[in-house]
Amino acid sequence: MILTITLNCVSTSKLYRFENEERNYAGQLNDSDFFQLKQFLTNSIASKLKDTIIIKYDYNNETCWNLLDNKNKDYIMDFVKNYNERVQNELFTRPNISIYNFREPGNNFNKIKKWNNNIYIDSTKQLFNLLFKERCVCGSSIAIMPDKKFVFIRSDSHSEILDLTQEQIKKIMNRK
Repeated sequence: MILTITLNCVSTSKLYRFENEERNYAGQLNDSDFFQLKQFLTNSIASKLKDTIIIKYDYNNETCWNLLDNKNKDYIMDFVKNYNERVQNELFTRPNISIYNFREPGNNFNKIKKWNNNIYIDSTKQLFNLLFKERCVCGSSIAIMPDKKFVFIRSDSHSEILDLTQEQIKKIMNRK
């Protein structure tokens, strides 16, 4: 019985640590996937898509922020507020990007994700199936350039995708 409980509680998500070379990778979306993505975002969100699209995606049954859940509501809401202000600042200083936060449908999210009203729910799991099938602890992020090339970060707990410089993006894209 203990073995059954243990096996059922084991996460299928993998944690990619900062130093793991496989954490970041680059690629290029095909025309069909790029079209589906743009159509999904256009239909899901009432905003015009910009040249570069950045998406942070979080998974149900996540444990990344469990320690924060033990704090009081004001403390957690300060994290939510600071993150949302960071996104707004990025949008203001980089007018050619669109930034979206999505999460998988479900009810088992840490409070920092559950209480953030700026996170859209991927209710049809279309975005999950298109780009985010590999479950990673702390979610994943992708930055898609106008030429359909992309940089992907697994286990992106702090939305580091927003901090990547052009040089860092080139380095990831040139890695073989």
